[in-house]
Formats: sequence, structure tokens, C-alpha cells
Amino acid sequence: MAILLDTGIVYAYYDASDRWHRASAALLAREAGGLLIPGPVVPEVDHLLGARLGREARWTFYRGLVEAAYLVIDLPQEAVAGLEEVDRRFADLELGFVDCAVAVLAETRGIRRIATADRRHFEPLARAFGWELLPAPP
Repeated sequence: MAILLDTGIVYAYYDASDRWHRASAALLAREAGGLLIPGPVVPEVDHLLGARLGREARWTFYRGLVEAAYLVIDLPQEAVAGLEEVDRRFADLELGFVDCAVAVLAETRGIRRIATADRRHFEPLARAFGWELLPAPP
């Protein structure tokens, strides 16, 4: 069963000092083959890895993309209108583009499992849309 990955979980996988690292590593190992990474998440992970861990970490992430550890899924043009809709509906959360894109992709593709470390933004979304958030907080 597919699982949609948010930025924090992917970042934590590469950063052994991140409090979500163990949970992320276990989840990604257990769910190998069904890991979907939204296109808008990729540059965000790239930036965080480069800024916090350096280019070697970025290169390791790139290899994961090349070796299909993750399947990158794009936000189709017909789903773009949903970004504003989600952002307006949850305006009090100050979601931003990437979180809205994760939400829109989950809904348009019928994905019910979201891997995220961002519980502040995603718990209200999960309640509203009926998603399961993974992994359990450390």
C-alpha cells in the first residue's frame, strides 16, 4: 500500500541526529517499494540536506531518487486549483505550498497514509481527510 512522504520524514532518514531518524528509517525500510515523494517535496529536502548536512547528504538523496527508493509524483495541472482551496480551508494553519501539495496529491490519488514529522500541520488535515499519519511520534 502506498505511503506519501512529507519533507521532515525524508530529511530525518538522512540525519541520524534528528529525533525522527529512527522512526523514519524503520518506516522507510518497512514500506520499501511503496514510497511516494511529491515533486514539491524534493527541492525542500534538497535544501535542508544541503544547508544542514552538506552536499554528501544531498548526493545520497539524489542516488535514492535515481535508484527508485522513492517514486516521485508530480502535481498535475488539473490539481493545482486544489492548492488554494486547501490553503483557504485551513488558513489558520499557515500551511504553505508544499503542505498543500501533499494534501492535494493525497486526495486526488486516494492515498490514505501520510508519513510526516509535521504533526502541527498534518494532524488537523488527517482528521479532516481521514488519513493515517505515520510513523508514531518518537
